[in-house]
Amino acid sequence: MNIYSGNKKLKWDIQLPEKVFHIKGAIDVTDHLSVPVKSNRRIWVNGIEVFPETANLLRPFYECNFEWGELAQNAAYTTALAICLAIFKSERLAENLFVCFKEEFVQNFPEGNFELAMEITRFLNKHNSRLNPDLYSRFCFSAITSSREILLIKDPETGLITTNLAENYAMHRESIPNIKLRKLNERKQRLLFRLFAKDNYLISGYDFPEVMLRAEDLMARFYWRSIEKIITRQLVDKYEE
Repeated sequence: MNIYSGNKKLKWDIQLPEKVFHIKGAIDVTDHLSVPVKSNRRIWVNGIEVFPETANLLRPFYECNFEWGELAQNAAYTTALAICLAIFKSERLAENLFVCFKEEFVQNFPEGNFELAMEITRFLNKHNSRLNPDLYSRFCFSAITSSREILLIKDPETGLITTNLAENYAMHRESIPNIKLRKLNERKQRLLFRLFAKDNYLISGYDFPEVMLRAEDLMARFYWRSIEKIITRQLVDKYEE
């Protein structure tokens, strides 16, 4: 299956032998008396069980167990990454896609046991910008987002690595179904970050750890400035009552 962007074929072709994948989720509950009751969530892709440890090796910052459904917490990212690894057979492609996969699929899985067939072509076409072979995803401790992922582009000719933190901050808002409202929200978030960072929201370098260190520093300062504003606003409101 080749994925295209408009009339231009993407440099990173994805050759999948299948377009439809069968996903099964099951919750095992301890059958003996225990307080509290313990449960273990398991996932199968096309009949083959996948395990959270495979995803946790790439993203040890999330929990090493599975969760899914509307109320799932951080472990839903582990679930998404493990499934993406099983489907795409590429660590970097799975890292680039798993946040979108979590938002589009994992958080919409039924809360309990389930079995479903997942057609993947529409998902890949929708998120074709994530198929850029020069795109890299990295974890950011200081990102004020639920996903904490930062996207970077590495120029194949010069080796220069660049990340736009304003775009990352705007992109990682929680999903808003209304497209017009979502675009408006993204624009506001982008402008907010640019006002804070001024001309420093673009970070470049030739070494991933060095670029991410600078990104962490700026995101941390933005985080604490935001917290400071929230606390100040709460104090003002309290004393005005």
